[in-house]
Amino acid sequence: MNNSRRKIFILAAVTLALTTNLVPQTSFAKSSTPKVKASTKAAPQAESEAAIKTQLTLLADAASKGDAQRMANFFTLDGTYVDEDGVKTAGRQSLQEHFTRNVRPDTKSALKLEPQTIRLIGGDTAWIEGATTRQSDKGKRTDARFTMLLHNQNGTWLIQSASETSVNQATAVDHLSDLNWLVGDWIAEQGNAKLKMTAEKVGNGHFLHLKFFLTRPGDPPRMDTQVIGWDPTKDQIVSWHFDSSGGFGYGSWRKESNKWLITAEGVEQSGWTSAATNVISLSNNDSFQWQSIKRNSDGMMYPDTETLTVKRVSQ
Repeated sequence: MNNSRRKIFILAAVTLALTTNLVPQTSFAKSSTPKVKASTKAAPQAESEAAIKTQLTLLADAASKGDAQRMANFFTLDGTYVDEDGVKTAGRQSLQEHFTRNVRPDTKSALKLEPQTIRLIGGDTAWIEGATTRQSDKGKRTDARFTMLLHNQNGTWLIQSASETSVNQATAVDHLSDLNWLVGDWIAEQGNAKLKMTAEKVGNGHFLHLKFFLTRPGDPPRMDTQVIGWDPTKDQIVSWHFDSSGGFGYGSWRKESNKWLITAEGVEQSGWTSAATNVISLSNNDSFQWQSIKRNSDGMMYPDTETLTVKRVSQ
């Protein structure tokens, strides 16, 4: 929990008043049928678990607001927390300082502390195992696993100790694996124009680097380049392209069945803005079709391009 990009785990304690429901006893006349005394043991346990879940929800809300003092107050005075790096913080004041440094308000996702196991030990101790999750418009993800040992002190549940273990998230390399088939050398021809394309992994596999070499009789050779990567803030594959005339642009990728749709925006060397949707239809790992549709430049619409078939030369 060293910055906003790291898995943020907010530890919270639970306020819980344990009460014993005494069932008033009534005298009955003797009967041949024995009376069964109702058990009151299960009810307090169910109430305790419900109260714990409710309080965890409220404390997760406080964590989303970055309220470090409130978070620390849910620990005992000598409570301890071990983060995902194995660093131990002890004492309420130190915990408050730790949360102040590392926890920031988050309005883009809903934080939840979801208990998966709640084990009550006696009347004043609870052991909790669970997961820290975040829900956003991109979906739900699990950030970490946690354990907590809570003690009931004068009717209030406080955390005596807690620890957090990170959940390994998919890396940019994992997300880009869907485009591994692009790596290699490719060629395409249309009329008297010839296109050669090379694609290779760079940056320890975190990016794909593509080069496009276009030749046409009567025109100087042209070389354009593109870099494809993963944007964790958008949970999406993205690309940056640069052409030999000085233009540049940006694309957002999404997959539909056997097609990739790239929503591209660019700026021409002249200063004109352009936009298009580029479609890659994958026939197999050795051939694909490319087409640019919905094209416009400075608001003026242009016809879709003809479909271009691109074939693999080598891998």
